Amino acid sequence: MPVTTLIRRVLNRSNTLADSGDVAPLDRSDNAPVSPVPIASAIFNAADQDAGMATTARFTSNFPDSNPIYEAPTMTPADGDFTDSSSLDGSDIKMPIVEDGEKDAVEDLARLESQVAEQEQAIVQQGQPARNAGFLRSFSNVVCIIIGTGCLQIPYAFAKTGWIGVIIVVFSAFIGGYTGVLTIKCLYYQHGQRLHSFPQIGRAAFGRWGQYATQFFNYLYSLGTTCLYIILSGQFIYQLLSTLGVNISKKVWMIIVALIIWVPVAILKQMSEAAIMAIFGLLASVVVIAVATIMSIAQPYTKMYPNEPPPGDDIAIAIGIPVALSSIVFSYSGSVVYPHVEASMRKPKQWPNVVYTAMTFCAICYLLIGISGYWAYGDLVVSPVLDSIPTGAPATIAKVMITLHVIIAAPIMLLTFFLEVEEGWQINAERLGKKREFVVRLVYRSIVVALVCAVSLAIPYFADFLSLISSIACVTMFAILPIVCYLKLYGHKIAPWYEKIWMAVVLIIGIIASIWGSVDAIKSLIRDVQEGGS
Repeated sequence: MPVTTLIRRVLNRSNTLADSGDVAPLDRSDNAPVSPVPIASAIFNAADQDAGMATTARFTSNFPDSNPIYEAPTMTPADGDFTDSSSLDGSDIKMPIVEDGEKDAVEDLARLESQVAEQEQAIVQQGQPARNAGFLRSFSNVVCIIIGTGCLQIPYAFAKTGWIGVIIVVFSAFIGGYTGVLTIKCLYYQHGQRLHSFPQIGRAAFGRWGQYATQFFNYLYSLGTTCLYIILSGQFIYQLLSTLGVNISKKVWMIIVALIIWVPVAILKQMSEAAIMAIFGLLASVVVIAVATIMSIAQPYTKMYPNEPPPGDDIAIAIGIPVALSSIVFSYSGSVVYPHVEASMRKPKQWPNVVYTAMTFCAICYLLIGISGYWAYGDLVVSPVLDSIPTGAPATIAKVMITLHVIIAAPIMLLTFFLEVEEGWQINAERLGKKREFVVRLVYRSIVVALVCAVSLAIPYFADFLSLISSIACVTMFAILPIVCYLKLYGHKIAPWYEKIWMAVVLIIGIIASIWGSVDAIKSLIRDVQEGGS
C-alpha cells in the first residue's frame, strides 16, 4: 500500500477525531493550509513514541475512507522526486521519496492506524453490554421473564371472563408483540444513537416529567413482580415442607428465599451473564405448564369429588373482563427487560422475530393451561392453579419447578432495575474504581433486596397483589406507554390510518383495564387484609 494512502487514512481518522473535540487536533491554525509534510512528520513521531490519543466520548459512527480532507497527491516519478499539483492551498509541494525508510514508515503508520481503530472500538463499547447473544438466548431471556408465575393464574382469569378468555389471551399476545417492537423503535428514534432504557424513552418523549412517570411504572413493575416471586416461593416451600413436619412459618421461608435471590443479585453485573439462568427458568416453566395441564385433564373436579355438583362455566362474563384482562396482560408483560435484552443481541434486527416468537410460544402455553384448568375446575379454580390440582408427586414436582423458576427469574427482573439505577448514578469502575464500585453496588443492591422482602412480608396475598400490580404498572407499560411515546417521538404521520385505529383500540382497552382492574384489586386486597386480621 502506498505511503500516501496510509497517510491519508490516518489523517482522515485523526482529523475526524479532532473535529469532534475528543482528541487534540494537530498543530495548525484554522486558516493555515494543510501540508502533508509536517502532518506526516507528526504522525511518525507519535507512532515512534507510542503516544495514545486521549478520548473521552463515545462515537456512534465508523470512520470511512471516503470523503477525505484532501485528495491524494499525484505522484510523477522523475529523478527521485515527484510533484503534487493538487495541494489544498493551490501551491506545488515537493516531497522526497523515502526509499530506505519506507518500510519502517509503513509499519509505523499501520501500527498507529490499528491503535486508532482499537480506541474507536473501545469508545463505542464503553459502558455498553457485549452484543454476543444469539436468537435462542434472547428468546430465552424474554420468555423466562414473561411466562413465569403469570401462567398460574390464567385458569383463574378464565373463571372471571368465561371462555371468551381464549380470545383475550390471543389478542393480548398480538398486542405484546406489537408494543414490544414499538418499544425498541423508540430507542432508535435519533439516527445514529440509541437510548438505553424505558425511562430514557419517557424523557425523550415528554421531558423530565415523562421520565419520572416512566420510572414510576417501570420500577413498580420490576420491584412489584419480585415481591410476587418471593410471596409465591415462600408459599410453595411452606406447603411442601409443612407436610414433612418442618415447622417453619411462611414468612421465614420468604426471608430465606430473599437471601437466596440476593446471591446472584450480588454477582451478576450485565444481562448477558444471566443467559444460563434464563434457559433453566424457561425449562422449569415448561415443566410446570405440562404438569398442570396433564393433571387438570387427568384429575378434573368431577373425578376428585364425584358426589359434589360440577363446577359451572360460562361463555362470557362481561363484568369480569376488565379485571381478568389486567391479569392476562401481566402474563405477557416484559417491557422493562426488552431494552436490555435487545442491547445484548448479536443481530439486533432479529428483535421483531424474537419478540413475536416469544409471544406466540407464551400464548400456546397459556391456552394449554387455561383451557385445561377452566375445563377441569370451572368457576371453582383458584390462583395459583397448582392449588386446585390434587396433591401428590406431580403437584409437588410442579411446585418445586415453579419455585426454582421464581428464584431464577427474580434476579433477572431486579437486574433491569439495577442496570438503570447504576447508569443514572454512574456506578461504574471508570468513575469509582473496581473495588469501590463493587462495594457501592453490593451495598445498595442488598438494601433494595431487603426492602423488597419487607414489602413481601407485609402483603402476602398473591392473587390480589398480582392483580393490583398488573393493573397499575403492567397494563401501562404493556399497552399505553409504548404507543404514546412512539407517536410523540415519530409523529402521528408515521402510522397509516388503519394502524392509528389499532393504536386507539389498544389504548382504550388498556386505560379501561388499568382503572377498573386497580379498583377491584384494591377492594379485594383491603377485604383480605381485614379478614386476615380478624
